[in-house]
Amino acid sequence: DGIGRNDASQRIVVFNTLSFGRTDVVRIARTKLDEPFDLIDEATGNKVRHQIITLGGPQSPVPYAAYRYARGAFEPHELKALVFVAEEVPSLGYKTYRIAPGADTDSSSHSNRAGPSTLENRFFQIALDRKTGGIRSVYDKQLGRELVDSTASHTVNQFVARWVQSGDVQGPASVEISQGCHGPVCTSVIVRARGAGCPQITQEITIYDRVKRVDFSNRLLKDSTPLLETYFAFPFNIDDPDFRFEGSNSVIKPFRDQFPGSNTNYYAVQHWADVSDGKVGITLSGVESHLLEFGGLWPCYVSQAHHGVDPAGYGAPFVKPDEISKGHMYAFVMNSNFRTNFQPVQQSDILFRYSFTAHKGDWCEGQCTQFGWSVGNPLIAETIQGRKDGPLPVGRLSFCQIDQPNVLLTALKQAEDGNGLILRLTETQGQESTATVTLPHVVITDVQRTNVVEEPRGEYSFTEHELRVPLRPFGIATCRANIQPEVL
Repeated sequence: DGIGRNDASQRIVVFNTLSFGRTDVVRIARTKLDEPFDLIDEATGNKVRHQIITLGGPQSPVPYAAYRYARGAFEPHELKALVFVAEEVPSLGYKTYRIAPGADTDSSSHSNRAGPSTLENRFFQIALDRKTGGIRSVYDKQLGRELVDSTASHTVNQFVARWVQSGDVQGPASVEISQGCHGPVCTSVIVRARGAGCPQITQEITIYDRVKRVDFSNRLLKDSTPLLETYFAFPFNIDDPDFRFEGSNSVIKPFRDQFPGSNTNYYAVQHWADVSDGKVGITLSGVESHLLEFGGLWPCYVSQAHHGVDPAGYGAPFVKPDEISKGHMYAFVMNSNFRTNFQPVQQSDILFRYSFTAHKGDWCEGQCTQFGWSVGNPLIAETIQGRKDGPLPVGRLSFCQIDQPNVLLTALKQAEDGNGLILRLTETQGQESTATVTLPHVVITDVQRTNVVEEPRGEYSFTEHELRVPLRPFGIATCRANIQPEVL
């Protein structure tokens, strides 16, 4: 902790580990803060709206819910979480927030609203289906567009089970919808149900006053029922859909960017998948599960060597481009039909989280990479307290900036031999680019182009605080910067 501060106040330092600035949600579980208090942005001096959320029970769809709930009986802070939105946290840097005595934050003008089966904020009007617990309508106020396909067989975020042998598909039963949290930062509804092989299903749908994003948290208690596949449905309202998703250092267009005859029924997606018609698009990001099916719910293709019994539809041709006419996605999360080196039955108490947003234009205009990486790499908060002399300012600071939004810094570390810093950059939109990397708080004395194992392969141009790195479309560049510290 090198942040200098001249009073004994408690502070929250919010770290952004990504190479672009962000306005994003901060969640601090197990908070020991007692209301009322003011949360002060040290960079601007403004009060920041905040919200304390109390854990609802051991099956709540949040990480470590049962653990926290059990400990909450004798450590009450385990049941509380502080939530706020940190605005303009700089790239690879931090912002600081001070805890000050004060009244409750004024919440009179926030846009969050909730009804028995509805949610609304400045971005979306959302209506749930009382039979399935999924979302039957999302109206985007900014785009003037309905985002859910009302003709689809399933609703958004609906639990879907498919029996392996018969191919029969079942939705949830005994659905109950209730109010979740409600406040100036976020508002949610809770869906409780049961389904095939899952005697307990708990889902939370959350919206935010200041962030255009819908979060889904789905907790399943999966029992020992075998020969069952489990999915979550996302039938988005996009006709003539153009799908893209992030692969390994690439962006894949299904069918086009794969070998003829390879599997088109589902794909391994990294941080995001997007569907657009060129005018508007919808981006989905999953945290725990990464298999997605595009256009519909297709037959399961686990190889003959690994699946147990042949699933319904196995052996049919893979999906063809002319069969995909809708912007539907299905998250494939569990499959209890394995042999060889896989567990034949999947049973667990497990959490699956997703987020989506909508945007103008195609996947590039929608900044899908920034959305997906932000969902997968949330802002990190640490608490500090007391006076301290230190070289770092108390308000905000960026340790590194990149001037090209299509270039992502994926590594910044000390070199393996201890000499200098290693920086690794990736181009994310298929555009030849030259990125200027700024290291404002060190003096650069030399820059070498290296391979991935840090062996020298040439030189890059540089100045005292900047280096320039050329990248090919979807290319990766690694360099070593020899530096000297500069006093802040």
